[in-house]
Amino acid sequence: MIEYKPIRKTAFMFYKNCPKQFWYFYNDEIAYKGYKEASRDQALVYGTAFHLAADEFFKHVVLEPCDKPLDDGVNPFRKYLPINTPIDKWYDWFADYEYKRYEKLWKDGNAEYYKPIATELFVQMPDVIDRSGHIDRIDVIPGTQNLQIVEYKTGRSYNMDKEQVVTKMNAEIGFYVQILNSIKQFPTYKITEWKVINPTLEKSWVNTISPITLRSVDQAYNALIQEVFNKGPFERNVTLLCRYCPYVSDCLYSNDYEKIVVD
Repeated sequence: MIEYKPIRKTAFMFYKNCPKQFWYFYNDEIAYKGYKEASRDQALVYGTAFHLAADEFFKHVVLEPCDKPLDDGVNPFRKYLPINTPIDKWYDWFADYEYKRYEKLWKDGNAEYYKPIATELFVQMPDVIDRSGHIDRIDVIPGTQNLQIVEYKTGRSYNMDKEQVVTKMNAEIGFYVQILNSIKQFPTYKITEWKVINPTLEKSWVNTISPITLRSVDQAYNALIQEVFNKGPFERNVTLLCRYCPYVSDCLYSNDYEKIVVD
């Protein structure tokens, strides 16, 4: 009997971008991790460091009244983030961003909403092939029973001012929302928004989650399941991004394109 691995958000997004890349990743995730480790891509290393630091930040940050401007010019939140690193500029901006967010919540009488309801949350949803994902952060929207999914994106390509990037993020977040709603992770809350925080661009964006997005994600997932069960066809989507794919030598230059099968 064939055992199917859970489909992670990473793999799902691979499928959205290139079904062939999904198929390689799904069958040989270890090779993908090995490639990433060997390449030690600087952007990946820095991005991972930022994610870890942001998670630690919320474990240690101490909330203090912020009813007056900083008279010494020193951000009290900065001490909870690393120093003397290649990405200090990211940490400087993030500390300022989070301080301003807390200051506003305190002034509005909503400081209790500052700390996230969850960080670095792994979730898995039973399905025909289980869905799983790793959520950076979840906040409660002040004064409501609504939740906001927060994602940290450190690449310049994650510019939400571009419509195609927003479309991609809608799919990523929709995948999480479907899981959270199905497993009733937060039964007394409704997930209504997502936010992207990008220290590289020093910007953040907030967007609402629509039923249309969730239906679209379900349709894409169900199409993927059918292809997995039928073993394809997992067509290549040849773009300039192929040069960064760890499977490019097998996919583009081998005559044996169909050598990987589920059984």
